[in-house]
Amino acid sequence: MNTALRVAAALTALVLTASGQMVAPDLFKPENRTTSNSGQFIIFGGTREDRSALARRAEELKAIVAKELRDQTAFTMPILLVLTPGDGLRFRQRAIFLQVFDAGDAGRKLQVDIAPGAAADKPVLDAALVRALLLERSLRRQKFEGLRFVEPPDWLIAAILAARDRSAGSAQVYAALLQGKGMPEVDRFLRQNASALRGKAADLYAAQSLALFDGLVELPGGRQKILENLMLSEPDTDPVQRFAQSWPDLAVDQPKLARLWALAVARFSSPSKTGFLSAEDTAAQLERLLSGLDPDASPDGPAFVMLELARTEEGRFKLARAAEQAQRLGFRAHPLYASLVGEYYSLLDDLARKRRRGFERKFAEAEDLRVSLDGRAREMTDFLNWFQTGYEGEKPMVITARPSGDREDRATRRNDRITRYLDSVEERGW
Repeated sequence: MNTALRVAAALTALVLTASGQMVAPDLFKPENRTTSNSGQFIIFGGTREDRSALARRAEELKAIVAKELRDQTAFTMPILLVLTPGDGLRFRQRAIFLQVFDAGDAGRKLQVDIAPGAAADKPVLDAALVRALLLERSLRRQKFEGLRFVEPPDWLIAAILAARDRSAGSAQVYAALLQGKGMPEVDRFLRQNASALRGKAADLYAAQSLALFDGLVELPGGRQKILENLMLSEPDTDPVQRFAQSWPDLAVDQPKLARLWALAVARFSSPSKTGFLSAEDTAAQLERLLSGLDPDASPDGPAFVMLELARTEEGRFKLARAAEQAQRLGFRAHPLYASLVGEYYSLLDDLARKRRRGFERKFAEAEDLRVSLDGRAREMTDFLNWFQTGYEGEKPMVITARPSGDREDRATRRNDRITRYLDSVEERGW
């Protein structure tokens, strides 16, 4: 007797589950059963078309889970998907009911009962399938007694679901996270009941979850740690403590986690521009940002104009938008400019919040530093350009010493610091 037949025979005897979930025996007849291509999913009930569509959906999600976790290992526990009939509503049937049980000779099985309403609700159905796939992995190592087990973290389920649309995801959702009050408190986020969220709240939770997932992946051995956390032998029932079992340093240093998290959100908020900017591009964007606040180049200077903006509600809104732009620029700024862009963000954010004390002095210092950095960045660019002009194809430039009496017209020569230094060395005969 193959696995599907053994499972069907065992399920026929388990018409009423231990929790009281009612299931009709006719569902488990051979004509009401379909097995997916991988053999992991056995679907009962509904029409043949319903079962085939569900099998394809389950296999698609299985491929996504395997891709995101980088886990192609074979399954050890079949997943039974039961499309319960409409009359199950008379028994106050749950929309999705997940349970683990022993089916005699067929071994331990994971069963998901799907009510008619849930089968038609794609987000709910997909979340149930991903939860079952992650739980199957978790139960390979998890120790539990009396059929009690710890389910996968909600944030991981939401991240896997959001990862399907990673390439076509809405940058506006992530931009909205940056424009808000920052990332939520870790403890509150991890303990949040994702199944109770709807609409915009659910979209934001999914975006936060995917950003957290990608941020953790960027850490050394990140993806492997996520898989290890999923497959802990004794996972803590408290989501926060479970997170600390794999990332104790981040659980303690929550500001570090918040920065990691926010950086991942910033990448998603501008998916087509995820790399670092050059020094020249950073300087140009910073200049555009500041000149946008003083488009008419007031003779009183930009500091005066910004202080005047801070005195009106409309002006403060404009300053807040500029602060958001500075924050985004900071995530991609050239390392030479990173701290300076952060300083401008703090200044603009303070003005938007009516904190004007000491602004003129701090702004003047920032402007002086910006002028110095712009000069240094130009020198670096000049040097690199000078260096590159010494190469024609793959033939390196050969510098030969001129006779000490030879004086070229200096007007035709470069006048950057590196060239002047080499000229002085040459003139001294070194």
